[in-house]
Amino acid sequence: MMRTSQSARTLWLGIVLIAAVAFAGCGRKESAPLSEGGENAPATPGAKPAEATIEQQTEQKLDPLTKDDVELYLKVMRAAAERVKNPLPADKAALEGAKKILADSASGRVPTQNDVKTLERANLVALSIDQIVADEMKIDGRTYRGIAEAVESAVPNAALAVTSGKGGQPIADHAPTPLEERLRSVNAANEKFLAPYRGEIQKLLPVVHDPANLPK
Repeated sequence: MMRTSQSARTLWLGIVLIAAVAFAGCGRKESAPLSEGGENAPATPGAKPAEATIEQQTEQKLDPLTKDDVELYLKVMRAAAERVKNPLPADKAALEGAKKILADSASGRVPTQNDVKTLERANLVALSIDQIVADEMKIDGRTYRGIAEAVESAVPNAALAVTSGKGGQPIADHAPTPLEERLRSVNAANEKFLAPYRGEIQKLLPVVHDPANLPK
């Protein structure tokens, strides 16, 4: 999911995940070819690659947000912010486990696949606890992420924008794609719609998506 936490996630997990992939690859056998028409099937000469639909190019909800969408988002984010302030034992265990793995990897230990799972869980706890909360509330994950992407595209996390030095979107050096055109239109509508909620969203975002929560 392209969230404000994506850069921090990549920086934090990158080296450890690369080591884990290398470890897993040592014992991996070359996969057998798939059946005809499968992923490894040879391409037909002259055939054009299938293009993903606009809906497949992003997880963000591509229709303007509704009141129900925003109420769902705020319900999850309020609970997530409270969870950050009062973490559950399982949350603490994931973060402590990640600290140990990071310390061990700094000493040369190659992480295992279980280590990677622990790191991924700790990453969610630290940066995207709202996804865990939404799952526990039995909310469809893709539905929630689509709404969250839309909200956070219109009301970005100001704290992360300051620390990353990115105060705005880069200027495109090409003609906008159909997806970019649609997102621009939807985001403009969402910015207006979210005006009454903007203050609360801006308070919740730095709590729920704070890179300082990452284990060190």
